[in-house]
Amino acid sequence: MRVLGIDTATLACSAAVVAGGEILAEYTLLVKKTHSERLLPLVAKLLADVGLSVADLDGVAVAAGPGSFTGVRIGVATARALGQALKLPLIGVSTLEALASQAGCFPGLVSPILDARRGQIYNALFQAGKKRERACPDRVLDLGELLEELEQRSEQVLFLGDGVTPHRKAIVAALGERACFPPAEGLFNRAAAVARLGQAELAAGGGVSYIELLPLYIRKSEAEVKYLARCRQEGGAGN
Repeated sequence: MRVLGIDTATLACSAAVVAGGEILAEYTLLVKKTHSERLLPLVAKLLADVGLSVADLDGVAVAAGPGSFTGVRIGVATARALGQALKLPLIGVSTLEALASQAGCFPGLVSPILDARRGQIYNALFQAGKKRERACPDRVLDLGELLEELEQRSEQVLFLGDGVTPHRKAIVAALGERACFPPAEGLFNRAAAVARLGQAELAAGGGVSYIELLPLYIRKSEAEVKYLARCRQEGGAGN
């Protein structure tokens, strides 16, 4: 089973293809360019370099969020277009779950954090073990709330994601030696993790159509918040 993985939910524009337990190829760009300009050429090159075409794919897995609203939309829209055109099953993978799956055999708690702007982070917690179990759903909260929660626990905590770099000092100040971090290259989202999780779900009989695949935003976008606030103001002015 060959599965294409796509992750554009953060600065990383990443694509990978897996077959069985093997990563056939993975390309990741960490450049400040619009993912819409980079993703399809990246996928085309990826498949060409391993001697495959889109017709050889058995499914597409995509990081469906949370993350950058624009990035999530680009990834999901691309996956839906491929699913519709090729009649392929699709899997929407939590960006945070994919990050946590990159933690390998770390024995403690895994805490992926992504920058959610407005002084907040996207986060989920995953327990130690060969198969990481969720300790909470994907959520958006202040860093201080997360650290206060983790201070009540005793195990080591591994932090991954683009929220680590700007918040590392605060994390260490709160948790001390219990705070663990991967090397710099381990902080970023990788499409291979998305493809691997998607392949496992497809093998278990999962998958949805392009109509059913939806982004996982967690919260409303800034544009939606402003629109709703304006509607409330206009409604109040009319009373």
